[in-house]
Amino acid sequence: MQHRARVSAGVLALGLLAACGSGAEVDRSPLSPVGSVASALSSSASKANVPRDLLVAIAKVEDGLGLPAERLGIDIDNEVPAAGPLQLRRGKLDTLRRGAELSGVSEVDLRMYSDLALEAGALVLAELGAKTGARADDLASWSTAIAEMSGFADEAHRESYVHQDFATLARGGRFEARDGEIVVLPRHDLPPSLTLDVSPRLRPLANAEYAGAEWFPTSCNQKCTPGRGGFKIDLVLVHDTEGNWNASVATLQNDPDKSVQYIIDVDGRVGQFVTEDTTAWHAGNFNFNQRSVGIEHVGYATKPYPEAQYVSSAKLVDYLAKKYGIARDRAHIVGHDQVPNGNKIAQASAPCASSPKECQSNPNYGGSDKHTDPGIWEWATYMPRIGGTAKCNDASDRWTCSHDKTKAYRCSDGKVDVKTCDGNGGCQEAADSDATCNVAATVSPTPETPPATEHGSENEPGRSETKTPARAPTRRLNAVDASSSCALGVPGLARTNGWHLAVVGAVMLLGTRLRRRRTTSWPDRA
Repeated sequence: MQHRARVSAGVLALGLLAACGSGAEVDRSPLSPVGSVASALSSSASKANVPRDLLVAIAKVEDGLGLPAERLGIDIDNEVPAAGPLQLRRGKLDTLRRGAELSGVSEVDLRMYSDLALEAGALVLAELGAKTGARADDLASWSTAIAEMSGFADEAHRESYVHQDFATLARGGRFEARDGEIVVLPRHDLPPSLTLDVSPRLRPLANAEYAGAEWFPTSCNQKCTPGRGGFKIDLVLVHDTEGNWNASVATLQNDPDKSVQYIIDVDGRVGQFVTEDTTAWHAGNFNFNQRSVGIEHVGYATKPYPEAQYVSSAKLVDYLAKKYGIARDRAHIVGHDQVPNGNKIAQASAPCASSPKECQSNPNYGGSDKHTDPGIWEWATYMPRIGGTAKCNDASDRWTCSHDKTKAYRCSDGKVDVKTCDGNGGCQEAADSDATCNVAATVSPTPETPPATEHGSENEPGRSETKTPARAPTRRLNAVDASSSCALGVPGLARTNGWHLAVVGAVMLLGTRLRRRRTTSWPDRA
């Protein structure tokens, strides 16, 4: 009994040490929370008589669980039309139109209200399931219905989409939904043929011109024009989709009157729809269409774009600039909001040269449909990535932090200054003044210590010594001083949480006492 108590104490000590010292997080959330999203999933599945877990898996693949309950201020004409957690869209099968018909509401309502769109999506899935022989008690029987619902124009991507959904069902998991809610998906035993995407069909699609891009076969029927009409490519147009990857790809493959050369996902994944020598319809200005390569970015004009997407986009633009000799300035690398509106001014007019905010509010720009994308796009940090320069009015005259807080930028003396904030705290915004850019100070190298020998160092015979390298202090750059320089502040000292130290100390003490007791009272065992 005493031995068991001691062992339990030791295990407790190790557990405390692991929890406190390893940095591991303990999941304290409920095992099966039920919130508005979980309720909507169960309710929609019940009304349509489709498997609830299938709805969860599709919504997870579509990145739709976190959508707000209500989307305010949607731009009806200037975004990829996609609705709800299942991202109903205008793919090869127009699930947005069919969902509206089955639910008896408008497409706009579906795009605005997530739970309403979820119900409509469940009805579409149920209709497809009935046509393809799916059963509510057999998840595997829904594969053909899911392929149809994907909306992809080519069979290879439809099959890949099915594998993504069934792999999600097989793994299960706890997924974050809107307002921090957790939606639980149990694991399911499914045939490997559904969960493992071993098909070689995507790999031979080597038509993409940009290395690493995924090719999405797209017909030019009512979507693009072969050739460039004698024009030289001298522009790159930056867009955003206002929808997720799958919905955007299926729409751009199929929906009439819109096309583009490239698309970039939030994780940097690149896709290509039509060749670079094709005039894609993306600018709302045919002159600009004939002279440009268009790049869609998965995201929303009102939200920052992630670092991986910026990195991938800059690499693609660098490739295009080298290939076609495109000038690396803001008159040739432009946003959709800078494109002349041919209904107001000449199509061949120069791109808007004002600040992004002014271009977005000017009716003479944004193409014929007055687009305002890419919205919150950090031109000041983006252009240097491709060896180019931003317009001074791409930044303000105050220092501002980049989206990821690693840089600060401002307009000064007719040019954009950018600082790297690699110190503790990165870049820190201020309400009514310049941002503070914390910069890691460089430290002069310390004189080398003579190497120690087995008899000690040359300085102290008979004593070995290990030197710990000096730690570089951090300095804070207030961008008001942009020209040089940043004043050195007081070097910050690493602080250790006192509670953490107390726990670790207690654990060490407990371990010592246990060892002493064992050596004094426990007999040795052969």
